[in-house]
Amino acid sequence: MSVCSEIPYHVDLEEARKAIVESGASKVVIQLPDGLKQYSIDIAECLKSMIPEDVEVYVHADSVYGSCDIQYGQLWATLKPSLIVHIGHSPYPGELAGPFVEPWEGLGVRVVYVKALSKLTVSSDVIREAAGILKGYNVRTVGLVATAQHTHILGEVAGALESEGLKPLIPRGFRPYFDDGQIIGCDYRLARLLRVDGFAYVGGGVFHPLGLYLATFKPVVKIDPYEGKAVDMTPEGERVYKVRLYKVMEAFKAERWAVIVGLKTGQYRPWLVERIAREMEARGKRYVLVASENLTLQSLMALDNRWVQAFSVTSCPRLPTDDYWDYHKPVLTPGETIMALRGELEPYRFPW
Repeated sequence: MSVCSEIPYHVDLEEARKAIVESGASKVVIQLPDGLKQYSIDIAECLKSMIPEDVEVYVHADSVYGSCDIQYGQLWATLKPSLIVHIGHSPYPGELAGPFVEPWEGLGVRVVYVKALSKLTVSSDVIREAAGILKGYNVRTVGLVATAQHTHILGEVAGALESEGLKPLIPRGFRPYFDDGQIIGCDYRLARLLRVDGFAYVGGGVFHPLGLYLATFKPVVKIDPYEGKAVDMTPEGERVYKVRLYKVMEAFKAERWAVIVGLKTGQYRPWLVERIAREMEARGKRYVLVASENLTLQSLMALDNRWVQAFSVTSCPRLPTDDYWDYHKPVLTPGETIMALRGELEPYRFPW
């Protein structure tokens, strides 16, 4: 059986099974985002039932925040697996990191991406509630997006929204990275391509819909299959936007910067670091490059001193907006850094 039926997600392991058998893999690591880790043991048992008994299967317990965070370098230095089965995320867009080399080209490990499609659906009452919120903003044409776990129900949701008098549009995905309508926390290009009045986001949490608002400045309603309700995310998006503008303004007079360079393969962006460095040099700013794999509050505080007046994070742009928005010094995304260096509040640049 290639599908693990005991969990609330459709996880088809056939491609992983095929890769293991064809490559003769002897050691396999299963990765999942934290929200899916509770099902990792069931998935491991399911996979083990499909492959030769002598294949060692490990569950990776460390946090994996996206396909920019595969951590195959660390895994290769220790376990040396021949295959990583990465569940729940799609491949990371290579153009956002660089030089981006697939791991099996430089190491002996390959990554197989496996979808985890939620079995949850959305009721007509929730769709009606979402449509009412959007109409309150005079939205008629609505962009419809989701995380990887819910893209397969976007067509169904679109039909329901249409029955409520709205015109839904699902953006075409960037293959092989994104399915139709899929967004990730640092890439909202699909949404920006749409000419719409507002957005409906299908998924849970506030992380993705807040990013969607910052990237588009259009009304955003969350259609949450987990909580079974529709939530207007626009007011919270507006609040976060005001905080971000204040942080940018704080950095207008910063003369000395710490530029955070990501060490994770998908978060190492030399093209972006060079662009920011050129911008700083052109304006007579001083900066220090700081390499960091996991930027935590503790490491930020340990690094901080009287010399540093502002931070620019080129690794993950969601760290400034979600984790360090209340730090006592400006911690900015790349786009916000460019704004601060140029002394501009418009246009707001998110994330790059």
